[in-house]
Amino acid sequence: MSSITLKVGDRAPDFMLPAANDVYVVQLSYTLREEAPVVLEFLRGTWCPNCRKRMALLEQNIAQFVQLGVKLICVAAEKRHGVFLPEEFFAKHDYHFPFLLDESREVTKAYGVWHRFGIDALNIAHPATFVIGRDGVIRYIYVGKHQLDRAPLEEVFEAVRLMNTQKMNAEQK
Repeated sequence: MSSITLKVGDRAPDFMLPAANDVYVVQLSYTLREEAPVVLEFLRGTWCPNCRKRMALLEQNIAQFVQLGVKLICVAAEKRHGVFLPEEFFAKHDYHFPFLLDESREVTKAYGVWHRFGIDALNIAHPATFVIGRDGVIRYIYVGKHQLDRAPLEEVFEAVRLMNTQKMNAEQK
């Protein structure tokens, strides 16, 4: 399933966003170049019960992300000093992946997952998952139709395995 603006095979838009659960800024292009391919997960925010469940599931599977050689990064169109305070949430919950704040919604819009208005949404992201290779090319996209519609983790892991296999095959040629 494609996003509004992107499809598999497109170059992922670069971004630089601050983390809510640490004191650093993450730049996608640096992460791809210096660290690993990326699984980019768009969430509604730390205030969303379904996102909290998803974050817990991601954390339970962090070893699998590491084993597959990818870096998990979460992004939410959430304000650092808004009604809900993400830093307070992370002070009580320890997650081993960066949770980035897209306060301007620019990244969420660039990835085509911004949800301006709906029954269950106002200026937030559709739940979405992107697998991005080290070359910056998008290999997998899943955009949920509603807040309960999330990419099945086994499907995400399979997309990463396929990407890794294709990379190994290309290196052997």
